[in-house]
Amino acid sequence: IHPLFYKPETSSTYRPFGVYCKLVDKSGNVWFGTQEKGVCVYDGKRFSFLTDKNLAGPTVRSIYQDKAGILWFGNNGGGFYSYDGKTLRNITEEKDLGNYEFLKDRKLVDKPGSLARVFAINEDESGNIWIGTADAGVWKYNGKNFTNYTIKDGLSGNFVTVIYKDKNGELLFVSNGDTVQRFDGKRFNHLKFK
Repeated sequence: IHPLFYKPETSSTYRPFGVYCKLVDKSGNVWFGTQEKGVCVYDGKRFSFLTDKNLAGPTVRSIYQDKAGILWFGNNGGGFYSYDGKTLRNITEEKDLGNYEFLKDRKLVDKPGSLARVFAINEDESGNIWIGTADAGVWKYNGKNFTNYTIKDGLSGNFVTVIYKDKNGELLFVSNGDTVQRFDGKRFNHLKFK
């Protein structure tokens, strides 16, 4: 079914083309993360979809474009992906960091040490990519290696829904939907609001 012709029943909450995140890239293309149809890109003339490597099926929760122009996708089950305009990589699978029980049955199976349920992506000033997950805290990716941070590193919870870059270029992390934290290089610290 093409998304322009898809007409869901109003009585159903099933929305495979439902949009969960969006991004306008440096070239002006619009990218949409969908509930079940992977990543859709609109170039101003036509829609196309990236669906390989378990990108379709689970919900795409996050899309980010880094300084070099690489696109990063976060999928709630399939994991962490990169796309350079030609090649789609499932980095979670490449590094064997999946949560295959969750991916298979969609049952809420938390798996510490997993990079399968990605909800947020951003980049720090040094070019590291930071990834927030639903059950395994935050991951830092330097292009080769990952470092995982969890409640043992000061996070208030392992469900990280937002990674926001402030006007000074510092990353702020929202965990468990109610705590804003900053990373000092060793630990996550709570921000105090006046």
